Amino acid sequence: MRTNPKSWCRAFHKVGNYCKDVDNNPTESFNSSINKAREKPFVAMLEAIRRLAMVRIAKRICTPYVVMFLADEHKLASMAKVSTSTNGTFEVKVSGDSHRVCLKKMTCTCQKWQICGIPCEHAYGLIIHKTLKAEDYVCQWFRTAIWRRNYEEGLIPQRSAKFWPHTNENKVFAEPPKENQTKADKKRKKGVNESPTKKQPKQKKRIMHCGICGEANHNSKFHKAEFAKPSRQPSQVEPSQGSLTQE
Repeated sequence: MRTNPKSWCRAFHKVGNYCKDVDNNPTESFNSSINKAREKPFVAMLEAIRRLAMVRIAKRICTPYVVMFLADEHKLASMAKVSTSTNGTFEVKVSGDSHRVCLKKMTCTCQKWQICGIPCEHAYGLIIHKTLKAEDYVCQWFRTAIWRRNYEEGLIPQRSAKFWPHTNENKVFAEPPKENQTKADKKRKKGVNESPTKKQPKQKKRIMHCGICGEANHNSKFHKAEFAKPSRQPSQVEPSQGSLTQE
């Protein structure tokens, strides 16, 4: 109850809206289809999205949603047991549960048909029993004629940008690079560092020590290479020979 079930639970869905799902799948599908277009500048992005929608509407005749919906229910619907009643109603039993179905009113007591607009397994079982077409009992909003009417005008192909109307307003250009821009500013602009307003903690500089002589600011590899040179005098090499032998 703390999560407000009216916004997501099917038991609270309004009858007549013909939608059984509450999710953001359409948004995710749209974002996936325009993924490449989003990388472009604003006007070029809108043009790419318009062109994608235009081609898709022209190719697509109808949505396969209803066909997939009924295909998922066919197994249960084919095992339905139908009993005839009065006033055009039928008792349909599926998986041990019985419901009252009326094909004339397109209703079922399970409420699924009224919510999603597509025959439920009980109604579909009755339709199979009476050898009727399930597509004739789908809500009008899912039918091909209505879908085509929504997109009958489609999107009109556009001419290129040089034919677009011009205004007297100032043109928008990218900001020129600053002359005194430091290397840190360039990295920050590319997103390497965090926000410039956030102060970074100061880190102590690590002092490197040699593993042979123990002195700072050089390592054992440099020590060996430096003292192995022939220009070195024996007196310079002698102090570290013991350490080299020990290593």
